Amino acid sequence: MRKKKTNWILYLAAFLLVLWPLSQKIYLSQYFTKVILHPQKTGITTLHFYDVERKRPVVTEIWYPIDPETPSINPLGMWVRCGEARDAVLSNQKQTYPLVVLSHGHGGDRFNIAWLAEVLAANGYIVASMDHYGNTWNNKIPEFYIKTWERPKDVSFVIDQILHNSLFQDRVNQNRIGFSGYSLGATTGLWIAGACVKEIEQSTFQQICNQQLGKTVYLDKLKETDFKQVFQSFHDQRISAFFVMAPALGWMFTEQSLKKIQPPFYIVASKQDEIAPLEQNAKWFAKIMNRVSLKILKGNANHYTFLNRATSVGKRFLHPKFYEDPQGVDRKKIQESLAKEAVLFFNQMPSQ
Repeated sequence: MRKKKTNWILYLAAFLLVLWPLSQKIYLSQYFTKVILHPQKTGITTLHFYDVERKRPVVTEIWYPIDPETPSINPLGMWVRCGEARDAVLSNQKQTYPLVVLSHGHGGDRFNIAWLAEVLAANGYIVASMDHYGNTWNNKIPEFYIKTWERPKDVSFVIDQILHNSLFQDRVNQNRIGFSGYSLGATTGLWIAGACVKEIEQSTFQQICNQQLGKTVYLDKLKETDFKQVFQSFHDQRISAFFVMAPALGWMFTEQSLKKIQPPFYIVASKQDEIAPLEQNAKWFAKIMNRVSLKILKGNANHYTFLNRATSVGKRFLHPKFYEDPQGVDRKKIQESLAKEAVLFFNQMPSQ
């Protein structure tokens, strides 16, 4: 009896698969993909790029797949991270790997969302995360807090460098390049995807920046800054998919440019985000843009839930708001869920 029932289920499944309309672009394979969520180790290396034209250092951390037998060590630092096989040989399991570029939040650093970089690397991605010069916790330069348009330039510059780097140039699938960013890093992604800045008065700019970027943008610096570049397009057509978390500065972009964005976006935001309020940012982007999936974290998750978990060392130096979660929030569990969704999303990344 059980055998007949099993055969009936298999026949029905086969029948439904035949009838499944391909035009829906729903890929069953993603639901059966095994995702490594707890990597024991990844390859990692630090590349010190320098943009001569802009006279700007762009320090970049690269995570990448390695063979299982590769030795590793437990890293030190402020953020919880998996084992590191520093400067190890890239795995030869595949000839080329897709590339994902990461952009950190305002005043953060290249390790802020290492939890995502590690999972992506363990699942077959080369991941590049840069420090945005002058806008990191250990290198605060007000001039570059204002010149946010240097960020998308950093991303395109890093892609250029990796594609010509002796370690990675022949190992990156240049037709499959993705992007992920957090907070101001997520906004950087919108810029790269083709969003353009609208005209806005400096007084309004100052007020909103103080609201969403913290009181680090001063009026005297605004008066000294040449804003001509902010209205340029920073669209990089090489990037074909965007996974962004807690995007900010929704007021900055024109609706027309957002509507023209072609690559698929996966936007994640939290209901309790006071830094980048949901209605004016993530929801607004999702309403205007065409190819968007929006995930809203329920409960008390906030803007900082997306940051790495802090080590005991980190808790000595960081403000508690960056690592202490509100009641009922399990940061580790949330990040595991998001990392899996990111892997599945990028697995379906369209080739350029």
